[in-house]
Amino acid sequence: MKLCSILTTFSVLLGLCLTGTLHAGQRPEAFSLSPMAGYHMFDGDQNTEDSGVYGFAAGFNVNKRWAIELDARFTPTETDLSNANNEDVDIWTFGLNALYHFNPDGNLVPYLIAGFGGMTFEVDEFKDDEDFMMNWGLGAKYFFTDNWALRLDARHVIDLHSDRSWDHNGNATTDHNFMAMAGLYWQFGGVSPPQPKPIDSDGDGIPDSRDKCPDTALGIAVDAVGCPPVPKPPSPPPPVDGDDDGDGIPNSRDKCPDTPKGVIVDELGCPVKYTLQIEFDFDKAEVRPQYHQELKEAANFINKYPDVKFLLAGHTDSIGSDTYNMELSKHRAAAVKKYLVEQFGIAAHLLYPRGYGERQPIASNILEEGRQRNRRVEVICCMIIPSE
Repeated sequence: MKLCSILTTFSVLLGLCLTGTLHAGQRPEAFSLSPMAGYHMFDGDQNTEDSGVYGFAAGFNVNKRWAIELDARFTPTETDLSNANNEDVDIWTFGLNALYHFNPDGNLVPYLIAGFGGMTFEVDEFKDDEDFMMNWGLGAKYFFTDNWALRLDARHVIDLHSDRSWDHNGNATTDHNFMAMAGLYWQFGGVSPPQPKPIDSDGDGIPDSRDKCPDTALGIAVDAVGCPPVPKPPSPPPPVDGDDDGDGIPNSRDKCPDTPKGVIVDELGCPVKYTLQIEFDFDKAEVRPQYHQELKEAANFINKYPDVKFLLAGHTDSIGSDTYNMELSKHRAAAVKKYLVEQFGIAAHLLYPRGYGERQPIASNILEEGRQRNRRVEVICCMIIPSE
C-alpha cells in the first residue's frame, strides 16, 4: 500500500510537468547538484515511524543518457514501540547510483536510477546499526531553463542484514523502505549542444525568420529585412518662404504664425518665456551658493537674447513692517543683478531689479515652509518692465 501511494503521488506530480517552454535537457559532461526533500516510509515490522527525509546529490553526466551520482539522505525519526518509550533515531543513507535518461533532449526527462551504498541508524538507548543498502527507482527532471530543472524521485530502498534490537525482523533479515522526494536539479559546465544554422531559403543573407521578402532573386541587394531597397523619390524644391507675422522666422519654420508684432520669439517663431525663482534666508539678501548652477543657466539664456530686457522681482515673507520688507526685497533683487553681472559678465542695462515686499506671496505665510518660499527673487524674461 505504501508503494502504491508513493507511485500515485509521483504520477500526479509528473503530470504537472507536461506543459511549458521547451529547454535543452541533459547536457553531456556536465556536473550537477540536487537538493531534495520528501517522505521516508518503513515496513510496519521495523517499529520505526514514517518521517520526512532530506537529501543532497552530486553527479556527472557521462553522456546525454547516462549519469552517475553520489547522494546522501538524512531521516530524523523515532522508534515506534508499543511496550516501551520511543527513542529518537537519526538515519543516514549514502549511495552511488547510475541514472539512465529517456528523452534526454526534451524539457521533460524521465529516468531510471539504481545503485548501492549503506545505511546507519543512530539511537541513544539502543545499539547503533550499520547496514548495506541497495536501491532502485524512477524519476523525472523538468527543465525550466537550460541549467535548472524541477526533480521528482521515487525509490525502493532495500536494507540488507538488519540486526536492530527494536526491529521485529532484527535477526539479520531484509527490510524494505520507500522514499518519495522532490527538489531542484542544477547542471553546470559540459558540452553545449550545437546551435542550428538559420534557414535562408532565398540565399540573400537574411534568415527566413526575419525575411519579409522570402523570394528575392539571387544577386539582388536587400535591406535588413530581406527586401530590395525602395528608391527614394526626389526631394521637392524648397518652398518660396514669406514671414506673414513679421517675427523674423520664415513661414515654413514658424510654429506660431500669428505672433503679435514686437514679441521676442525663438528659432521656431514662438514667444520666448523664461522664469527662474531662487530663495533667500530669513532677513538676508545674499545669494545662496546652491543657486550658482541655476543662475549660470539663466546667464546662458540671457546671452542668447542680448537685446531682451529681464525683470528681477524681489519678494519677502510677511514678518516685519511693510516698509522694511519693501527695502529688503529691493536689496535681494539688486543682489541677483550684481551676481549675474560679476560672475557671468551679463550687461547691467539688460537687468531691471524691482522690489515688491510682501505683496505677492506664492504660499501661505502662516507656516515656515510657506514663508521660506516667499523669500525669493524671480528672473523673468520677455515682458514690459514696470516702472519703479
